[in-house]
Amino acid sequence: MTINIPSDVFSKYEEFADAMIADFGVACKLVYIEQVQEITESVPRAKQRRTMDIQDRNDPAGFARGSDTYKTVENTENITLRVYWNKKDWVKIGDLNLPDGAIQTIGYLTDLTKINKAASLIVNSDNDGYREFRFVKAAEPTPWGLQKDRYCVCHWKRE
Repeated sequence: MTINIPSDVFSKYEEFADAMIADFGVACKLVYIEQVQEITESVPRAKQRRTMDIQDRNDPAGFARGSDTYKTVENTENITLRVYWNKKDWVKIGDLNLPDGAIQTIGYLTDLTKINKAASLIVNSDNDGYREFRFVKAAEPTPWGLQKDRYCVCHWKRE
């Protein structure tokens, strides 16, 4: 038995979902760490930590590897996402066990490559002068929606 759903249902759904992102979306910044730059300033010994993942060390004073000193350089890109701050409001994707303070975002599938490439996300990036809400991916972004060809959902945890 085949069920035929009228195409108007999908059109209305996309119209509603687009309006939710446009009208209730939040200005965000995707943060990319694309390069490591050598610096000449000395790094105070108290700031040095041993780590293999330099992306976890975005300290303005930099970090040392042997006798050389480096710092990571962040690039950002603006994006608009729907942000859900409370777990009870999240779209039910599966049984995710995330820490308190985690968020769920919904955006366009065309931004999936950018989201995958990003090291972190700054939410409410248009609120200058306030503390930065920075998050890292807690789960892989996945396609979402009725046809799964227009939107994606991603979960983030506080950095």
